[in-house]
Amino acid sequence: MRRLFATLLIAVLVGGPAARAQVASDSTVFRPASLIAPGLLMGSGVAIHCFAHESIDVPFNTWVQEKWRGDRPELGFDNLIQYVPLAMDLGLGLAGVPAENGFVDRIIEGSLGGIVLGTVSWTMKKVIDSPRPNGRDSRSFPSGHTDWVFFGAELVRLEYGWGWGAGAYAVATTVAVMRNYNNWHWLSDVLMGAGLGIVTADIGRYLLAPTKRLLGIRTTSWGSGRTAVQAVVAPSVDPLSGTLCTTLALRF
Repeated sequence: MRRLFATLLIAVLVGGPAARAQVASDSTVFRPASLIAPGLLMGSGVAIHCFAHESIDVPFNTWVQEKWRGDRPELGFDNLIQYVPLAMDLGLGLAGVPAENGFVDRIIEGSLGGIVLGTVSWTMKKVIDSPRPNGRDSRSFPSGHTDWVFFGAELVRLEYGWGWGAGAYAVATTVAVMRNYNNWHWLSDVLMGAGLGIVTADIGRYLLAPTKRLLGIRTTSWGSGRTAVQAVVAPSVDPLSGTLCTTLALRF
């Protein structure tokens, strides 16, 4: 049952964006090639989890713990940096870096994709009985830290291109590695989490235009990094008192 559920879920996640692309706006171009990377990651995660746990997951975890980590304590910085890509997605445009969409649109697409990701990831953790390598609980598959950090990294790539996206993906990869290093997840967990995060970020992008049309939300360029703030200072004289005044006008 666990294998069937995971296999069906992969089919839905990989096939879903293609179907949604048919109703996407003209400015949203669906490229099937964008599904190759997340599809391979999720497919590999499912295959290892269901059919090669003892032959791949367990030996890899043993190698990491014995040959790499050794007696070193757990490093907890992955709990913090998992949110760095999401902060980059929202903040870079406000700092003047040109983004594909304005701040409001980035909030909407991130929220839409985040709802899908949170629902799918939480459901899989509850339904699939997968003990963690450290034995703490049975909610190991997929890795929640990994899916959220890769979700944020893909949003950065979509909005700002690979220049900033490469840095965000470097952070995401670091978190994935640390989930193995800290013995919280198997290799298959982080592979599935990475692919799931990427594909749900794309889903958020595909749902942006129809959601805005449905809710009547207009497009603004504020916070896109492409519209500079203009300030005008104009002196004036009060006609009654003769006092010299100054008017400050800001245009966003």
